[in-house]
Amino acid sequence: MIFTAVEEEIFNSSTSCHICGGQLGEDKVRDHCHFTGKFRGAADNECNLRYRVPRFTQPVFFHDLSRYDAHLFYKEASLYYNY
Repeated sequence: MIFTAVEEEIFNSSTSCHICGGQLGEDKVRDHCHFTGKFRGAADNECNLRYRVPRFTQPVFFHDLSRYDAHLFYKEASLYYNY
C-alpha cells in the first residue's frame, strides 16, 4: 500500500468512515485500492471487507439486437468509452 506522511495524518485525524459516513470506532482500518495501491481513506473494518469493485466491464445500452448489426453499435460506442 502506498501510504505517505500526509495520508498518515489524514488517517489519524479521521473520525468518519469514507465508505458509509458512519462514526469510526476501534475497528478503524486503512482502505486502499488493490489495483493501484493508493490509500483511499479511513474506514471501519466491516465496510472495508464488504467494499467491492463492480465486475462488469461494459455497460448495457441495448438488449435483443438479433435483427440488427450490433457490431456497428459496439464499434461506435468503443470510440467514446475506454474499454
